[in-house]
Amino acid sequence: MLLEKRLFFICMTALLLHVALPAQECMECHDDQDLTAVDEKGVEFSLYVSSEKFSSSIHGDFDCVDCHADIDEIPHQEAAVVECASCHDEAATVYAASIHAKGNGEGATCVDCHGKHDILSNSDPASKMFLLNQAETCAVCHSRAGLTDEYGFTVKDPLAAYKQSVHGLALLSEKNFDAATCVSCHGGHDIRPLGDPESPIYWQNIMETCGGCHGEMYEQYAESVHGRAVKKGVRDAPVCNDCHGEHSVHSTKDPNSSVHPLRVSAQTCERCHNSELMNARYSIASDRVATFENSYHGLAIKGGSLAAANCASCHGVHNILPSSDPASLIHPANLQNTCGKCHENMTENLVKGSVHLTSNSTPGIVVLWVKNIYLSLIVIVIGFMFLHNTADFIRKSRRKISERSRA
Repeated sequence: MLLEKRLFFICMTALLLHVALPAQECMECHDDQDLTAVDEKGVEFSLYVSSEKFSSSIHGDFDCVDCHADIDEIPHQEAAVVECASCHDEAATVYAASIHAKGNGEGATCVDCHGKHDILSNSDPASKMFLLNQAETCAVCHSRAGLTDEYGFTVKDPLAAYKQSVHGLALLSEKNFDAATCVSCHGGHDIRPLGDPESPIYWQNIMETCGGCHGEMYEQYAESVHGRAVKKGVRDAPVCNDCHGEHSVHSTKDPNSSVHPLRVSAQTCERCHNSELMNARYSIASDRVATFENSYHGLAIKGGSLAAANCASCHGVHNILPSSDPASLIHPANLQNTCGKCHENMTENLVKGSVHLTSNSTPGIVVLWVKNIYLSLIVIVIGFMFLHNTADFIRKSRRKISERSRA
């Protein structure tokens, strides 16, 4: 019995040594920082592997041949490309359908995002895929001028925009780990192009993607006139990024934000509602932007007033509905409350006035006549004053000339 135990111990020790030995032998060469090789194009590259980083990596307890399965002797032939799919089959299957896998060999691979011999858990602050590091990792390719030009990326430097966005500031500056990162919107291994209906950033999927964090806003938007149109496949209907932006989403309090009170009417809403093509296509009144800009509210906004009502103040933000809908903020039954948010003691008669006043409406005709009479009076009064003062000046000038001639 004792002999059997000794034999078992010797066998187990030999087995453990056999497993550990290849890694130790590999590091005898690869732990040398000067170890290099030359590829088929004649370019020299490093074969150095830090034993310290490898041992502390998530694969640190693996043997080299667990990944480099084609190596069976030392010294060895050129190592084949490691197949991560041999262990990570689910991730590999998803990745195979992504835009990176279909990038004609130029797309990001496992090692580009996760590293090689220094791979760490995503929860490790030193990991390339740790939440605080994700944007920098993606930017290695997506902010490189040559690559963005070659593939026609419309956003040349998404990292710079993201760092200044409400999401980037929340994550990188405030360390709010609930803030959106690249993966939150684009996906991880399953990143797809913008035009792919399966992509989370496909125009018809945007509201669900953003709704993953902004649930209440998603519910309101989904039932709005815009959200309903998107569900029906109306491509012209605005989705989240049409109003808020993409990588450069800013707070509504930021003057650079497309939904800042001083910009939302003149720039964001105007892009669609001041378009002749859009208005004709969807039978939308074409004078809404012009009539608002000429109203008291519109003129006050042009003057820099943050208190003046803009489009969103009356129509809503994510919950925009047609005026015929009883739930709409501009439904006749709700106008008193809507206007009352700014104007205290609002009465039913006061809300009967139109903001988008046109010369074709009955109130507009009255206003037009008053305007014309007012302008006529101004011309008559100022014209009379000009004639009077001119005549008086001529009379006085003649008198002075006459007095000088007699003297």
